[in-house]
Amino acid sequence: MKDLQESVRFYGYLGVKLKEIGASGHFEGQTQSGVRLMLDSVELMKKINSLWQEPQGVAIVLCFKQASPQAVDELFTQLVQAGYQGGAQPWDAFWGQRYGSVYDPDGNQIDLFAEL
Repeated sequence: MKDLQESVRFYGYLGVKLKEIGASGHFEGQTQSGVRLMLDSVELMKKINSLWQEPQGVAIVLCFKQASPQAVDELFTQLVQAGYQGGAQPWDAFWGQRYGSVYDPDGNQIDLFAEL
């Protein structure tokens, strides 16, 4: 992560409370469903693996289920208003979900969805 504090703030909007473990640039948190999320600084990644290279383009896509279609719209709007880049505007997808995308501070695609 290029800007860990901004990433911690971004994922806080998604309900993940990340805490630094030690003073090493390593953060851990848990989603409401129990999935653990870990973020590491670029500096730490280079210490762990001297061959590590920063990914180009979208490195990962994470999906966060919301309680309702309205919650998808509200969270999308909240993130965009907070200065994060919006991707796909929320829409009623043909597979039966309200679906939208935003990008985290490192450009990773984050999908927001709820059952219609």
